[in-house]
Amino acid sequence: MTTPAPSTLTTREVAETVGTGPKTLSVFLRASKDYEVVGSGSRYAFTAKDITPMKKRFAKWLAEREAAKTATVSEAQIV
Repeated sequence: MTTPAPSTLTTREVAETVGTGPKTLSVFLRASKDYEVVGSGSRYAFTAKDITPMKKRFAKWLAEREAAKTATVSEAQIV
């Protein structure tokens, strides 16, 4: 008896679970070295077990991104 392959989630489904849109999630995935493209067309494959660690990584990435934007705006206002 073979073990069934885990069902995969789409980028859209993962984005909804993480609490963002597919475009923002795609930017995160391209910026991260933790996720690799599967197949052609910059497609990713996820399973349910990927969601919890991804939520943590995404939250950290988003906070760092917002901090960088804030720092850039602050520097621009000083000049």
